[in-house]
Amino acid sequence: MKKILITIFLLGTLCSCHHNDDESDDTIARRTVFIYMAAENNLASFADDDLDEMKEGSKSLAQDQNLVIYIDRAQSSTPPFLARIYKGELIDTLFMPEGLAADPTVLRHALAKAKELYPAKSYGLILWGHGSGWLISESDSISRASSRAYGGSTGDNTSYGSGKYWMNIPEMTEAIETAMGNDKLKFIFGDCCSFACLEVAYELRNVTDYVLGSPAEVPDMGAPFELTVPDMFVENDDYSRLIDHYYDYYFDVFQNKKNMYYNHTPGDLAGYSLPLAAIKTSELDNLATATARLLNTIADKVSTSGNLNLENAMYYAMYGSYRYSYDVGNVLKLNVASEDFDNWKKNFDKAVPHRKYSSKWMSAVSLLISEMDDFNVQEEDCSCVSMFFPSNTYDHTRPNWNKAIQTYQWDSIIQWAQYGW
Repeated sequence: MKKILITIFLLGTLCSCHHNDDESDDTIARRTVFIYMAAENNLASFADDDLDEMKEGSKSLAQDQNLVIYIDRAQSSTPPFLARIYKGELIDTLFMPEGLAADPTVLRHALAKAKELYPAKSYGLILWGHGSGWLISESDSISRASSRAYGGSTGDNTSYGSGKYWMNIPEMTEAIETAMGNDKLKFIFGDCCSFACLEVAYELRNVTDYVLGSPAEVPDMGAPFELTVPDMFVENDDYSRLIDHYYDYYFDVFQNKKNMYYNHTPGDLAGYSLPLAAIKTSELDNLATATARLLNTIADKVSTSGNLNLENAMYYAMYGSYRYSYDVGNVLKLNVASEDFDNWKKNFDKAVPHRKYSSKWMSAVSLLISEMDDFNVQEEDCSCVSMFFPSNTYDHTRPNWNKAIQTYQWDSIIQWAQYGW
């Protein structure tokens, strides 16, 4: 295996290219936004285009706004590197030792180094790569197990498939917390599939003010960074413009490039985009409590012997033959009393202050594509955020998802074990 795991950066051996003379070393920026690009996989071919978009977006940034990237790319003779994107150019390039971007140790050191080199009054983080929501492997750190959450590194500089190595969300959270110290991130933007997930957001609540992303599959092209980069530096922590730019971009793409982006036939995505959400983490404890209270009203349905109604409910992702990522609002609306749902939704609306609805999106899963037309959901009933609901079906997964979900902090409030899981 060409790549090896690393636990420390050999900073003394790293080489630096040219330095930005416009800034003094003691300047404290208003914000540093760090983009972590795990591109040692089949997304490698999209990395250059995204870098060009980032360069374009950086042209509107002020001198005291730092856009910093770490990238590990497949099929490249260039080692992983850290660099600032300033006025459309890569500057201050710092080459890193070979490693796996899917290793939380690499994330921790890259983030810590970016913070050291580009200190700021506030920070943001973008996670670029593959994602599968809350799914977790049985082992810590990176894993070659089938269940996974973020990353997808092949480990051999190839771009075949989505990668063998993945990062569990709890270990990701620990890496971010260690790297950032007392500086809580303003946002974590998951430019990867399935990131707008309650279990993930709750796990990250102590390291970031907002979790941004989609509960569904994100097109390989990812975010339109030429539009969204400026939105990452807002002073008022209102990320609705970022969400809107992302949504509107794909709404237009699917409308106008029918022969390029579609599910079944050209044009079947016209008028659609992808669901997106901004989750405010300071409200998640209240939402968790409200959700636990609501589930208690339908204990008979969510127990091991129950029959939770998922008929035509909106779901966002499949793994193998298993649907595991349901729209939380849609499922609850189908199963609880309307008055109880309305009370829960007041807490939900505070926790998810901005979201964009789409009943269709571009998917690589044929069964999901075929079932999108049957989703029994209206915009007002769709939360654009996912949650896991245990089922006897998952007893055959490895690990058993009904048990694995209980390793998340979200379960300390929900407590699926009380229903027999």
